[in-house]
Amino acid sequence: MPCDLHPPAAEYCHDPAIFNESKYFIVNYIYYKDPKGNFGDDLNGWLWPKLFGAEKPDNDAFIGIGSILYNGSPLFRNLENKRKIVFGTGIRPGYRNFTCDNTWDIRFLRGPLSACNFNNTHEYIADAAYALRLIKEFNSIKNVEKKYEISVIPYFKSLEFFDWPAICRQLGFHYISPAAELGIEETLREIAASRFVIAEAMHGAIMADILRVPWSRFVLSTPFTEGGKVSEFKWMDWLHSIRLFNTEATHIQLYRKSSLHNKIKKLTGNMVSAEFLVKRVARDELLTKLSTVEDYYLSQDNVISSIDNRIFEKAAQLKQEKGISEIVNSER
Repeated sequence: MPCDLHPPAAEYCHDPAIFNESKYFIVNYIYYKDPKGNFGDDLNGWLWPKLFGAEKPDNDAFIGIGSILYNGSPLFRNLENKRKIVFGTGIRPGYRNFTCDNTWDIRFLRGPLSACNFNNTHEYIADAAYALRLIKEFNSIKNVEKKYEISVIPYFKSLEFFDWPAICRQLGFHYISPAAELGIEETLREIAASRFVIAEAMHGAIMADILRVPWSRFVLSTPFTEGGKVSEFKWMDWLHSIRLFNTEATHIQLYRKSSLHNKIKKLTGNMVSAEFLVKRVARDELLTKLSTVEDYYLSQDNVISSIDNRIFEKAAQLKQEKGISEIVNSER
């Protein structure tokens, strides 16, 4: 079956709704945890208990935010006999398609590229983080007073390369840490308080889109720290799910070939190709390019409305299965 990047939006008859924080238990929440913290992954531990209840041992495993569907993932060890509920998760691309058996209960995937992995046999909606729009705190977070003209959110693995607070001060921008040291909710409020967001972290851009803050993408360390194939796949997977097909990114070159490059290649018989991080040069380019960002993006309101309705349906169905019934209608 061909991969369909433009399926018609599903239509639902109910109004958008939010969920009260549940008093019940549901499942084990499975997600990647970085020792130093990563906002995108750590959203899982904050968001899902608000929708589905606190974590405790259960026969089900819940898999939400992250590009963690790939063969051999250590996250799924010892889960062979559990039902694994996939709720807006993304494929992490490899040289072989991700395969799963009947213990996998795929409610929806992040985007059309993830759906292509399964020959479009499972539907996609958008990144699981869009479920943030269902929680009772959403409006109070979204409607905070604007404090910052432009905020910058680097990828969490870019933190080791530069002094980001100093860079943002020099630019006159607000720095938002992808490690979310002040907590998930405070980080969300910082994003909502921004008029524009420039993000290397994909979930920085996703949360900006969810909170209706125009965003722009930049690329710095991800081709090296995450891998270009993985990074571009997950961004395109998400962007196509929200019907943005022609976005551009600001690219900053991190590593460069020096005068030693050709000498090293010659000495090693072309066995070694050397590139170097010249921090001063990379920092200057970073400052120049971030200061001249002009193109910002935001998904259409009707796209967001469809995503809201479809994720609401999936969440309500799962809560019903688990005997959790508190659903409260609310104006957006």
